[in-house]
Amino acid sequence: MVDDNDEFWMAVVRLGRLRVTSLARIAPYGDSTLRGEAADRMVRELEGSDLGRPRSGEHVVVTTLLAWGRRCRTDRDLLIAFSGD
Repeated sequence: MVDDNDEFWMAVVRLGRLRVTSLARIAPYGDSTLRGEAADRMVRELEGSDLGRPRSGEHVVVTTLLAWGRRCRTDRDLLIAFSGD
């Protein structure tokens, strides 16, 4: 569990909303899940991004999401859940 909404959104902005569209589409006040192809897309977007751009706390969020996404690739029963405010 990652519990820092501000770090998440700042990382999305710093990486570029158009580069990480799978994360930019997450509803800030609703609940969302990524699984299957959506998790694959997130991994591809993050792998193609400059992960040096996010700052310390943001970097933790991004690298954690990347690791979770990679786990979802190998275990299709897993999902990544986002809970909005």
